[in-house]
Amino acid sequence: MPLDFNDGANTVADAGLISVSLSEAETTGLLQEVPSIYQTQITDALLAALARALRKWTGDQTMLLDVESHGREIIADDLDLSRTVGWFTSVYPLVIESHTSDIAATIKSVKEQLRRVPRNGFSYGLLRYLTTNSIPAEQSLQPEIGFLYLGQFDQELPASAPIRLAQESTGSAQSPRARRSHLLDFEARVADGRLQVSLTYSQRLHRRETISSLAEAFVEELRALIEHCRNAPEISYTPSDFPDAELNQQELDELITSLSVS
Repeated sequence: MPLDFNDGANTVADAGLISVSLSEAETTGLLQEVPSIYQTQITDALLAALARALRKWTGDQTMLLDVESHGREIIADDLDLSRTVGWFTSVYPLVIESHTSDIAATIKSVKEQLRRVPRNGFSYGLLRYLTTNSIPAEQSLQPEIGFLYLGQFDQELPASAPIRLAQESTGSAQSPRARRSHLLDFEARVADGRLQVSLTYSQRLHRRETISSLAEAFVEELRALIEHCRNAPEISYTPSDFPDAELNQQELDELITSLSVS
């Protein structure tokens, strides 16, 4: 990632925060219209927009990041977490390649790259840290970006719920001297009907204007993606929608075209 300063400091005390958001109408489009066209999840759209925004900034077609989730995904039929309280924090590295400026192709590509991750990355920590095998140097690169989508808080805590999110700060969870694990931490959630995004960075490595420009570029890419889906003439499919067919994207497109013509 390009740096504005090179003194190397990246501690909690040096962190700055940029926040951006979508309107309620735009958030509704992101949650409802985008998935209906490309059979996607919100994470697919967020990563597609982030990849496009980063590509405009860095010029790179490849994005390496750590993806964090709550670790409560269903990975086995006999594993019931409905009575288990807690956040199991599952983190895994992900490479996203974006070789095209076409929005439709980017969405499909990111969707397929995410679908290829085994068990949503749940087993990565076991394979990475509970082993005696050493990892080759060329495979031990540390992602500079952290990505976390926290979910739809409106869905988890409706207005009728007996509890609600507190407005007060929880305070610092880390020592101000602790070293941050990423140059940029990207965190998103849906609350009060709006997608809210925060980007945390080191003020001793990047100017506020640099990260603010990236945040605005990300929002513009999301808006372009939503508008594209609103104007899409028909539903689009990718190979992961038909896993038993064993087709690539070109073969699937040709098959759908032939069926529509006939």
